[in-house]
Amino acid sequence: MSSILTDSNLSLAFHSNHDISRKQAVADPPDVPTGMWSRIQHDPIYRQKFINTLCLYASFLGMSFAKGQIGPSFLDLQAISGVGLKGGSGMLTTMYIGYMAGAILGGILYDKFKRSLLLAFAKFILACALVAIPWCSMYWLMVMAFFFLGATVGATDAICNAEIQFIWGKDGRRFMQCLHFMYSFGVALTPLITIAFLEEAPDSVTSEGQSIFPHLHNNTVLNSTTILNISGEVFISHQSNTSQNGSSMPNKDTEYERSPELYKAYIITSCVIMTVFVMQLSFFFRYDRKKTTITKKETESVTTTKSRLPLSIKIQAILNMAGILALICGIDDTLVSFLATFCVKEFGWTKTEGSLLTSLTCFIVVIGRFLAIFLVGVMSPVTLVGLHSVMTALVFMGTYICVLFKSNIGLWIVMPIFGYAKAPIFACIFTWTDEVFVPVTGRVSSMFFIVITASMALNPLILGFLMENFSNVWFCYLFFGESVLLVLLFFTALLLTRRVKRLYGTNHDTMAIEVKVAETLLEKRPDITSQ
Repeated sequence: MSSILTDSNLSLAFHSNHDISRKQAVADPPDVPTGMWSRIQHDPIYRQKFINTLCLYASFLGMSFAKGQIGPSFLDLQAISGVGLKGGSGMLTTMYIGYMAGAILGGILYDKFKRSLLLAFAKFILACALVAIPWCSMYWLMVMAFFFLGATVGATDAICNAEIQFIWGKDGRRFMQCLHFMYSFGVALTPLITIAFLEEAPDSVTSEGQSIFPHLHNNTVLNSTTILNISGEVFISHQSNTSQNGSSMPNKDTEYERSPELYKAYIITSCVIMTVFVMQLSFFFRYDRKKTTITKKETESVTTTKSRLPLSIKIQAILNMAGILALICGIDDTLVSFLATFCVKEFGWTKTEGSLLTSLTCFIVVIGRFLAIFLVGVMSPVTLVGLHSVMTALVFMGTYICVLFKSNIGLWIVMPIFGYAKAPIFACIFTWTDEVFVPVTGRVSSMFFIVITASMALNPLILGFLMENFSNVWFCYLFFGESVLLVLLFFTALLLTRRVKRLYGTNHDTMAIEVKVAETLLEKRPDITSQ
């Protein structure tokens, strides 16, 4: 804290506070009501922040539409490009590579260009890729389209999560939860649109290769491929050449015929994304292109960018937060991928029943994120992460008990609870990091998503190997072990948080001290104000 009291920092704090005071004197007259809608009408700074937030929500919704469409139509896309399982896996691997590249590039460019322009550019490329995908009869073209799909999604994920915290700072808890609610809502809605344009598969394919539910395609086998779940939802494609009774299933490319109307679903999604493109571009020309664009120093609620923590503590904090995100996303992605398989093999359920439970779990996530918008107003992100991490561990303890007693009802109870338990954690980690440790910049956000992507790529391979070579009960063992590790990481982060608060304060405390010092200077030296 002593570094804050140096002459250079006092001068900087004074000038920052002087500018803020002048801006707020114009934007916040004493007679203006403090309600949200009143502030939107009378406060230009708040109005710009609110409009920017709506554009970010639209970007996330458009991204979720693009992601949610791949799962239900994946067999058709394989048929269009004339490939089987191996070729389809290559498409998905390319999308993962594109996602990581997009997240890295988004983090690098975050501080170098206007974010609205970056998002507009990403949305334009995403719309073009989606329009092209149903027509990519050449495999290498389909691979390129999937790469650009993954890259634009990765960039959008990294930029939007960082930008929400940049805009609202300590007031960003609800806005961050709302951002992820928009994502969950879009992922749940888009498959319903896509299904309307899909041809019904032949009975042999429907019974063994594709579920009637968009989230799961072959739930009777362990060989699965997860399709890009980053912000908390999953859309997956299960394929195999082995059926439930062990018989061999043909894996010819011609077995799955393309739906002739599929391109219409992709055009609809592209139109939605182009609408977002227009919104982002309009915001850029209306606000960001001007030299007088409102900057971070002109808002009272934005996190300070002052480096106040030693490098070693920063590294510990980022690794800890990234570990929590990697665990919860890895558990979530793998669970939804394997849940129906587990139900069929361990409990003897039908594929439809397993898919229903999976869909119910995903639906509860949407409800959980909606409730979290209000919960973060009365509970801190730290408390929410702790409660829901413990709840996650209890869910898998309950799952093991259900296995011991072969309780079908118990499984119908505990799995939806997981959907609620995991719902607020992702957004809370970003808020927690920004409030206590370091500002969530584009680079921090991209680092988080790189670790998350690696976790989601690795975890299904581990569980598939364990269930195939040992026992289906490893579904419980692995997830319970990972959830216990999640709780341990939470307590480690909690101890680190208390240490940081005691020794260095929080990001917002630091900013408050600087502003207070500047106000004191103004009182003692009124002659400076006239300069």
